[in-house]
Amino acid sequence: MDRNRTNVLFVTHADKKGGAEQSLIHLINYLDTSKYRIYLLCPGDASYLHEIRTEYELFPLRLNSIKKRLGFGYVDTVLRIRAFVKKKRIDIIHANGWRAPWYAAPLKFMASSKLVWHHRDYTHLRMFNRVLPRFFDQVICISRFVAGSVQGGNKTIIYNGVDPETARMPKSRAFMEDDTLVIGTFGRIVEWKRYDLVIEAVKKLADDKAYNWKLLIVGDASVDGSESYYAELVRKVQDYGLEENVVFYGYSPKPLDVMKECDLTINFSLNEPFGRVIIESMLVRTPVIVSDSGGAPEIVEETKGGWIVKDGDVEALYRTIRLVYSKAVDYQELAERGYEAVMSEFNMNAIARKVETAYRSLLAAGGAAETAG
Repeated sequence: MDRNRTNVLFVTHADKKGGAEQSLIHLINYLDTSKYRIYLLCPGDASYLHEIRTEYELFPLRLNSIKKRLGFGYVDTVLRIRAFVKKKRIDIIHANGWRAPWYAAPLKFMASSKLVWHHRDYTHLRMFNRVLPRFFDQVICISRFVAGSVQGGNKTIIYNGVDPETARMPKSRAFMEDDTLVIGTFGRIVEWKRYDLVIEAVKKLADDKAYNWKLLIVGDASVDGSESYYAELVRKVQDYGLEENVVFYGYSPKPLDVMKECDLTINFSLNEPFGRVIIESMLVRTPVIVSDSGGAPEIVEETKGGWIVKDGDVEALYRTIRLVYSKAVDYQELAERGYEAVMSEFNMNAIARKVETAYRSLLAAGGAAETAG
């Protein structure tokens, strides 16, 4: 085996693609394969594998819920991972998301690989914030907001990035070209995304006799979502008589194509760890409104490609939407500014190099890992 390359094992539990998996796919695609040999542990039937463009070796293994598998099943899975790590002489184990690190952490005592946790979530749980990070040599946090919850000095902040290849796609329509403001929200249907507040804000448009708008709610409850919350949103739209204006679009395998059709996107989530849809929207030259909560404001502060409104303030959200609806903003300047900033600061070429720098620092600190056995 060519030991001039570093062996990296990415570990993730998901079989369907969410934001964490999309970020992982981009990272794998942009790592320098002349320096890194890539392995991926995930379910063998994962729906996103065809999106990986670079050379890699698949280790098909399902990581079940810790609550369900704690005991012999969990131990058996950890031992299978350990055997693979030894066989392939893995230098770096890179755990992605919130379930994978629980399976990677025991390897701190069972292998000499360096352990990296790509922390993409926000929680108040002590086990995630204080205990789990101690098992890893490096915790990569996707925003200052996420990093603020993690205890210890082994953390670094590396934002998620966008695939610059997708920037070649032209905008599908000019701003309000049909005299209709098309607004999009993107993500799984779950309470903390606060789509109900977005519906309340657009209702104020209708209350103000403004009807030339559409709200596309793009996403469903199939991945970590809430069917009851989805039903609540549908009832709210019906009660307000907005069935012609609010469209429950459902899941889209190509959300950027839908974003290109929008004049505006909204991310009004509570404590959004980062907000991948925000940088994707700016990538296709669609400005964004975000709530002053979580990591989302960091993106808008960096790019100046949208608006930050007071957290949870429906009236403030409505007023900002109304500015765009009334064409009282320099829309083209805002769209271009967001696009240029995302291509500069959130380009996956640059993001991947930052991750590689973290890898090199780990290996240099302890010498190249030589897995036991």
